[in-house]
Amino acid sequence: MALGPAEATAAMRVALVYDIDACKGPTGVTRHALAQLDGLRQRAGIDLRLVSGRLTEPDGLAFWESLNGLVRRELPLRTRNALRWWRLHPWPPVEWWAGEVDWVYSPAEYGVPTRGGRRAVTVHDVLQMIRYRPPSHRERLARTLAEADLVLSVSRFNTDRLLEHFPDCAGRVEYVPNGAEDLFFEPATPLERSAAPDDLGLPAGLPYLLSVANFEARKNLDRLVRAAARLPEVAAGALALVLLGTGTDAEERTLRHEVARVDRRAVIRLPGYRQGKPLRAAYAGASALVFPSLCESFGIPAVEAMAQRVPVALANSTALPEIAGAAGWYFDPTNEDAITETLTALLSLPDDRARRVELGRTRAEGYRWQAATDRLVEALSAYLHQPRRPASVSATSPPRRSSLSDWLQGRSS
Repeated sequence: MALGPAEATAAMRVALVYDIDACKGPTGVTRHALAQLDGLRQRAGIDLRLVSGRLTEPDGLAFWESLNGLVRRELPLRTRNALRWWRLHPWPPVEWWAGEVDWVYSPAEYGVPTRGGRRAVTVHDVLQMIRYRPPSHRERLARTLAEADLVLSVSRFNTDRLLEHFPDCAGRVEYVPNGAEDLFFEPATPLERSAAPDDLGLPAGLPYLLSVANFEARKNLDRLVRAAARLPEVAAGALALVLLGTGTDAEERTLRHEVARVDRRAVIRLPGYRQGKPLRAAYAGASALVFPSLCESFGIPAVEAMAQRVPVALANSTALPEIAGAAGWYFDPTNEDAITETLTALLSLPDDRARRVELGRTRAEGYRWQAATDRLVEALSAYLHQPRRPASVSATSPPRRSSLSDWLQGRSS
């Protein structure tokens, strides 16, 4: 049935639900969420509202306050507590805060109740959940997916795993990849480059290999430390290894223990997390990015490095070959000898390295955030008039025998 003039021109009302407190040291999921928030916010034809749990982190509060002109609604509970509540009692609906909307969009695997709005959810890493998370996480995701009107997946690899483990999603899945911020497609300034060695804890002029990853075991950084230390240049202190990222105290202790075991002449630094221009400068000065992850649904650092014309040495498994294609140098991430041999080849073949760097830059151009937002809006528009999937529990009436005081106090937010 053809839409009337008013319906055809009306802005699509979208409530984006995400924990803005995650702005502190954002992971790939948070970077996806913030990029899509920015893209939707600037998009003509989108009436965007932002809903977050109660903010307690200074970084989250600062970002929240910077969103002038955007309709923002803060729940009376922290996001993690709101999600726990909603798992037990799918009430009250997001529309209490967002108003009537066409879509409630969660750029992560959030299960949230709605009154009339359709639900869209981005699924980031199915294989990680299957391999490394307890069964309760799978059960929770299954319920969220069962109620979603639209499921968005960040890579072809991830989509295959999604349909393998949750086949009922067939017919509701669309590909909306991650990307790199525009600043990574611009060269670092001379001042930024000159400041990078000191920021990373390196002597000026010392070349280095770079890792950009958190310290979870699946990122495989212990093997990277051992494999890189076998390179004569690293063992002699003529080539450094920089591990940009953070982790729990236990994860950091484990990694530092591996670093302490290698030759004392080796220069290995763990300077913490970086983002924005300091991260761009770290890429710009690197001899290569090394990404040995055992389980990756996309790999944003690979795109950022390729955008900066930095060679990328990557695990030959999960989604990384899909992202880098012929631009990557690949190795078996479970084999330390293979990692060492690949790095040796990359460092010793300048002509091949230059060729793949140019391939990488071209490859990265296909992963800009604007293109990802374009795909998101196309998917939301295409599914807008599909029949809405029923929720497992109604969000129209309060649960019995439950304290609703926090929610009731937040209703007027």
